[in-house]
Amino acid sequence: MLIAVTARIFNIVKVKSFKGVLKKLEPRSLQEAERFWIMQAQKSLPENWEKCFQRLGTFQAEDGTIMVGQRMERWLKHNGNQDSFILLPGKHPFTVLYISYLHRLDHAGVDVTLCKLQSKFWVPSARKIIRLIKRGCILCRKLDAKVEGQRMDQISDERMSHCPAFYHTAVDIFGHFQIKDNVKKRTTGKAFGVIFNCIVTRAVYIDVVDGYDTYSFLKCFRRFTAVHGYPDTVHSDLGSQLVSASKELKSDINNWNIHEITEFGAKEGLKWKFNRSADAAWQNGTTFFEIANLMNERPIGIKPGMDVELGTYLCPNDLLLGRASNKVLSGSWSTSGDTKKRLNFIQNVVDTFWRKWQRDYFPTLIVRQKWHTDKRNVQPGDIVLIKDTNVVRGKWKMGQVVDTETSRDNKVRDVSIRYKIQRPGKYKGQSDTVIKRSVHKLEVLLPVEEQLKEAGVYY
Repeated sequence: MLIAVTARIFNIVKVKSFKGVLKKLEPRSLQEAERFWIMQAQKSLPENWEKCFQRLGTFQAEDGTIMVGQRMERWLKHNGNQDSFILLPGKHPFTVLYISYLHRLDHAGVDVTLCKLQSKFWVPSARKIIRLIKRGCILCRKLDAKVEGQRMDQISDERMSHCPAFYHTAVDIFGHFQIKDNVKKRTTGKAFGVIFNCIVTRAVYIDVVDGYDTYSFLKCFRRFTAVHGYPDTVHSDLGSQLVSASKELKSDINNWNIHEITEFGAKEGLKWKFNRSADAAWQNGTTFFEIANLMNERPIGIKPGMDVELGTYLCPNDLLLGRASNKVLSGSWSTSGDTKKRLNFIQNVVDTFWRKWQRDYFPTLIVRQKWHTDKRNVQPGDIVLIKDTNVVRGKWKMGQVVDTETSRDNKVRDVSIRYKIQRPGKYKGQSDTVIKRSVHKLEVLLPVEEQLKEAGVYY
């Protein structure tokens, strides 16, 4: 908003009339306005800025802008991102306003906002500023809000292999969304989102289908394979468990032909793997495409933090697009029409991604980021509260664990639960409903040990 207002003021000055406010904003005008505020912010830097920030490799560009990153390793420059960063003082209002704008894009964590900031600017003590902004954000207070846990299982071999994007893919369906007919404007219908997630590079592809039947899903899957090729393996929930918490999907999910879906792509070497529990997102992975691009801009692995020599952050778009964002290329590249030079450039982009993947992302697979402490195994007979992501906490169902599944490390992470569907009116008796859930979606209210202890008191 500040940059747009400044650009309109510049237009008034150029045409020497207030009619300049009505003049259409062009990218060049916005760039001039942004540069104006950058230069204003840099005026508050100390006069001996070269000495104060000499560890960052400071230098002054031809247009007078103070930059950092002169000592950045050359092998990290083979991409479409910036080769250096604009230095901004942390206490200047423009810096705080710009960081607030980045935070409001997705209300993500401190590291995500820091990485997006460092794709263009370098701000000393930026992490402290971001924390203050996040702490004062009302929406973040609502979103930050814990359940039963268990130590994380051993990582699969698929996630540690070097392979093309979407070679190992997880798929899930979400929705519904209300849509209008393009011709009959008053006619409405339902559409569902389909998300494909690469479990190695964490790249995301999102599409939309107008039905929840087998044929609609396979049409969407064909579009996906036409763009990214056939995966080697696809991980998904098993039929009736897929997004089973959504009432709108329950009526259509029974029409799925699991055999037909499994057979699809078999000739191309595609293998389907179904998860054991539903509503366990960590086991899977127009507006929808914009959302997918925003997710592919997110940082993965170790963040550059305060080390300018690490360069820009690593994200799935670095492999898909050759740069972090879908904006116009800002890095250095060859404009030669020589196909050999072009091939070498593309190969450098891919090689750079995998070097940064080994340096920044692979070490994070070794360390368990969460669920790293042993917990009591959930046992048959435990009375639990079933967390439902689509229902407010006060309406979560209560059930009893009837069966458990032990992993290779003798830890229980998936259980079967029975509960009764509560209907209005007088209770006339009805059979139990049995579902599978991950223990991370449960709150144990009354362990079986306490039940036996209480029963012993009355005997």
